[in-house]
Amino acid sequence: MIAAVMMTVVNVSAQRIQVVDSDGQGIPLASVLTEDGILIATTDLNGVVDDVKGAARVTVTHVAFKPQQVTIASLTNGRVTMEDIDYNLAEIVVTPKQYIYVEDFYRVYVYRNDSLCYFLSGIMPNAYDLQKKKLEHGSYNQARCEYSPKMGVAVTWSVRAQGLGAGKVRAENWAEKEKKMKEAYFVTVSDESPKHKSYRNQQGLVGQLIRSDGQTRITLDAGKMQMYANEAKGQKKLLERRQEKDYEYQFTLIYADNEEENCDVTSYVIATDHWEYNDKKSHVKFIIENYATDHYYISKEEWKDRKKAIKEDYGSMMTLSEIASYEQRHNIPALSPATRQAIGKMKQW
Repeated sequence: MIAAVMMTVVNVSAQRIQVVDSDGQGIPLASVLTEDGILIATTDLNGVVDDVKGAARVTVTHVAFKPQQVTIASLTNGRVTMEDIDYNLAEIVVTPKQYIYVEDFYRVYVYRNDSLCYFLSGIMPNAYDLQKKKLEHGSYNQARCEYSPKMGVAVTWSVRAQGLGAGKVRAENWAEKEKKMKEAYFVTVSDESPKHKSYRNQQGLVGQLIRSDGQTRITLDAGKMQMYANEAKGQKKLLERRQEKDYEYQFTLIYADNEEENCDVTSYVIATDHWEYNDKKSHVKFIIENYATDHYYISKEEWKDRKKAIKEDYGSMMTLSEIASYEQRHNIPALSPATRQAIGKMKQW
């Protein structure tokens, strides 16, 4: 009887894992999937998932690392060490041209109750006008797979993806961003080491900045920051709406490392947004991945020509095979087998 009870305890105990980089730093916002592409969870700010819900094997993916499939029983202390991708942008050479061109490749995943129900991917051309200090966007060239044929839902998700994705290519000094976080969201900044900063509010850790392998990786739990600020400012109605929807929003920004912390269009490399909430039907998780694939100065005419060339090469809709070829040319990590399997189950839109 004692042995049976002990076996029961082992079977129902939580299976905790921690996803880390080569330096042993926890990796936030890594997706942990079953072998058939069901989303178990995403890692917290310390890279931890408290319970993989009985899965014997899981796939771990992250925008900045190679996908990895692991057997839970084989892990030492539940640690999964991710391998960096061979993905670096050449430094921009200053030239007397009007625009900085940033070509952005994006992938969007929408999960309903942890099952993938929508996938969107494509190219987004951007140009930052140095004279007007204004960002311009080209048209979106994309491939779609969708489980539901309801156009309204698909269009809504596409618009949200485009808005959030376009916002990743921007000009801002991170020191100024930190100042805004302190003033608007009551965040304090702590230097843990020359390569590590922590961001906290009264409720605890809300973000981290980590320098590793020539890059600056910034992750913020913006939802937690927003809701604490709502409470502190007495914005009860907005706070209640977010609480009712079980609202969460986190993001990671990755820039080429530099002493000035100029995290702007000249150093932007990779970004991901994780956004979730309850709608009328279910719990929705919405993940966007962005990669800067080209990065150089251009003239106004060259900017027009580049937008035209993308349309000529891909038309208004990229095929999934064209997307795979584009990913390979730019060293973007391929979709994991688990994610491909989940996409394969969906109806083409």
